[in-house]
Amino acid sequence: MRSRFTAPFAAIIFLVFGLTACSSADSVSEQSTVTSTVPSSSISSSTTPSSTSTNVTPTTSKEAPAAPVVDECGAVGYTAAPGQERPHCLGKQIASCGTSVHEFGTTFFTDGTSGWTQTCDTQMRANYVPPTYETFDQDAYNQEFADEYWRTHPKPTFNPDSADGYGPDQELPPACLRLQGVDC
Repeated sequence: MRSRFTAPFAAIIFLVFGLTACSSADSVSEQSTVTSTVPSSSISSSTTPSSTSTNVTPTTSKEAPAAPVVDECGAVGYTAAPGQERPHCLGKQIASCGTSVHEFGTTFFTDGTSGWTQTCDTQMRANYVPPTYETFDQDAYNQEFADEYWRTHPKPTFNPDSADGYGPDQELPPACLRLQGVDC
């Protein structure tokens, strides 16, 4: 009796631990290190100052602000379909940004490829001018229609004995001219 339950129980335990081991391998977190170039301070010393450092801070407050750090990896963005990869260093140079017919952020690189960068997204959004649409004046159109219709058609006569209110053999005007609240 005991051996009949041992094999299925062992199989279940094996599957649970196997799936746990697989899922822990999938959840590897990405870490990135950013190294920036900081200009050396004006302190003179006999040793050559290092040009790359992550802990250098200016000691005097009257120094001119340091020049912005230039990203040496080129453009930061992606070249795959949106949502397929996160923006990362592409190692490419931007040739131009898209125009008004492209999606925001469309970037054309010097190697002939295209993709998305935040630089072009910001630039395109800053230059975006929404299209203007003329509004349609329905009341003015209805008045123009009525004027044109009555200039080319005779005015019907009212006949109280007729079901539609017009005499026999008379053309009925369009509904927008006969009824209130109906647009032409």
